[in-house]
Amino acid sequence: MDVKIYVNPEYKDALWSTLAIKAINAEIMRKRYTPVFIDAPEVSEIDFDHLYEPGEKRLMVYIGAQLAITPAVLARFNDYGVHVVFLNYESQSLVSGHSKILLNYKDGMRKSINYLLSCGRENIALYGINPNSSTDMIKDAFFADYLAFRGGNPSRDIYYNYASQRGCYARFAENCRSYDAVICANDVVALALICHLREEGVRVPEDLFVVSFGSTVLASMANPTITSVSVDHEELGRQAILAYAYLYKNPGDITLTAKVDAKLRIRASTAHMPDRGKDIFASFLPQTPNVNFYDDPITQRVFEAETLLLGCDELDFGILKGILRGETYPHIAEQLFTSENVISYRIKRMCKTTGCTKKAELVALLAPYFKP
Repeated sequence: MDVKIYVNPEYKDALWSTLAIKAINAEIMRKRYTPVFIDAPEVSEIDFDHLYEPGEKRLMVYIGAQLAITPAVLARFNDYGVHVVFLNYESQSLVSGHSKILLNYKDGMRKSINYLLSCGRENIALYGINPNSSTDMIKDAFFADYLAFRGGNPSRDIYYNYASQRGCYARFAENCRSYDAVICANDVVALALICHLREEGVRVPEDLFVVSFGSTVLASMANPTITSVSVDHEELGRQAILAYAYLYKNPGDITLTAKVDAKLRIRASTAHMPDRGKDIFASFLPQTPNVNFYDDPITQRVFEAETLLLGCDELDFGILKGILRGETYPHIAEQLFTSENVISYRIKRMCKTTGCTKKAELVALLAPYFKP
C-alpha cells in the first residue's frame, strides 16, 4: 500500500514536524508500506488526478499547523475527493469530514503545572513564548486560563521571545526572584535561560525549577539535565498510519480522530522529584460534572423506542400505527391482510423487546413521539 504524505513547506523544518515524519516513516517501514512524499509548494499545486490511479481511494496524510489549514485548502481536498488524515495541534470544526491525529500540548501544560504544584512550587512563570508559533500560543492560552483562576497576572507572568533571547531574559530578570518555577516554551529557550541564570547566580534547581517542552538530546545531557515534556512521536506515527490503513481498507464515509498525549520526563532541573500523579490542577479549573447522559429516564425511553423500531419490519410498523390510532385487533388484521393471532403475537414480541408488560405500556412508550 502506498501512503501519500504532504508536509506543508512552512513547517517542514519545525522540530515537531521533523520528529513526526521520522515516526511515520518508521511505522511505514515496519508495516512494509511505501511512503510517497508529495513535492508541491502548496496544496493548490498538487495534481490529484495524476497522483492517484483510476479507482484508487484518495487518501493523504497532511502534516502542518492548524493555521495552514485554510478554507481554500479544505475546498481543494473536497473538490478532488481526497480524505485527509490531518496531523496538527488542535481539532477544528472546519476540518469536519476528515480524520485527525491531534498533538495534545494542552495535556503537556496540564501535566507540567500539576507536577510543579505537587512539588510545592506555586509561583510559576511561562517563559520564551514565540507569538508566531502555533504550539506556543496554545501553551500561552492554557497558562493564561490557569493564571486567571489562580489570581495571577498574564501580562507579568508570561514572557515573550521577540527573536531575542537576551531581551526575553532581561524582562524576566526584573521579576526572577518572585518565582520558584518556570515552564519554558521549548528546550532551546530553557538551555539559554539556565545559562543566563547561572551568570546571575540563580541556581537550578535549588532556587528555581525549570520544565521545558521538547526532550532534545542536548536537554537530556546538559548540566543540569532538563525536565521536559514531549509528545510520544512513535505513538503519533503509529496512530497516523493505523488511521490511513483503516480508511484504505474500509469503504464508506468514515472519519477517525486520535489524540496523542504528552509525556513528562523528570530530570535534574527539578531535583528529580517524583511525579505524585495527583491532578491538583482540577481544583483550579471548572470541571465537567461526572454525569452519564444515558442515565436520564427520558433518554432511556427514547433509546427503548429506537431499539424497538430498529427491529421492526413493515408488518410491525403497520401494527404499531394501528394501536397508536386506537384501532382494534380485528380492524388492524383486516387492514394488513393477516390474522388477529399474528397481531397478538407481534405485539407480545414487541413488548418483550421494550420491557413492557402489556399493550397499553407499549402505546405509552411510543405515543409521545407520534402525536400530531
